[in-house]
Amino acid sequence: MHRIVDIIYTDKEKIRPTTSGKTVIYDIHCKTNDNRYLIIEMQVNSQAHFMSRAIYYLCRTITDQGEMGNSWKYDFAPVYGIYFTDFKLNEMPAKVKTHIKLCDIDDGKPMSNKICLSFIQLPYFTKDKIECITGFDQWIYVLKHLETMETMPFIEDNAIFEKVHDISDYRRLNPEQKEIYDEALKRYRDYHLTFDTAREEGIACGIQQGIQQGIQQGIQQGIQQGVERGEQKKAQEIAKALKLTGMSNEQISDITNLSLDEIKNL
Repeated sequence: MHRIVDIIYTDKEKIRPTTSGKTVIYDIHCKTNDNRYLIIEMQVNSQAHFMSRAIYYLCRTITDQGEMGNSWKYDFAPVYGIYFTDFKLNEMPAKVKTHIKLCDIDDGKPMSNKICLSFIQLPYFTKDKIECITGFDQWIYVLKHLETMETMPFIEDNAIFEKVHDISDYRRLNPEQKEIYDEALKRYRDYHLTFDTAREEGIACGIQQGIQQGIQQGIQQGIQQGVERGEQKKAQEIAKALKLTGMSNEQISDITNLSLDEIKNL
């Protein structure tokens, strides 16, 4: 059974010994009793190339295990990445969880357990509390609704949720933890405020453009209708004059393009 024996919380950049200027940021970096590594990240801001970034995270953790000299035989420990996103990933299937491993392309048979990526897309989780029967559903429900919940659910099913309630209680945080939480919450709210403002401005701009286009189309239609009515009136006046000359209705129709009924009613 896999058991986590070491946890590192990283709220700052984890600097790497490279000259490229690249840095890697983890939320939680864990190690199990059988020497496996877990990278766990909670991501609220939508990002382009998220899949590539996730693979980069895992690859850097693998290269960190490398050893100098000829004795190392590439026996690095497996690295698993678990990514919770508060947005939908364009490159992922439209579902809550997606697990990715190195597999044979023909039969889908796993070829290695060294790398595994799991993506949990919270927007696709739509179950109500009463529908959450499995432990996975209960955990995802709590993670998605933790900020707005007044009471912790599922305590009667699993005592671990009571501990989650105690850990997540803002009043139990020390001053340093409160400062970190407040700053993270500010960034989260600023992001959504910026996004909502941009969306509202986009909608307003779209409405304004729609009104302008509607006015232009209305003017063009009005002019067209006016021209058509003017031509109709002119044709009727010509038809009246031709009727006085004794010309037949059929001949008048050929000249004015008016119907026989229209000419008879003049």
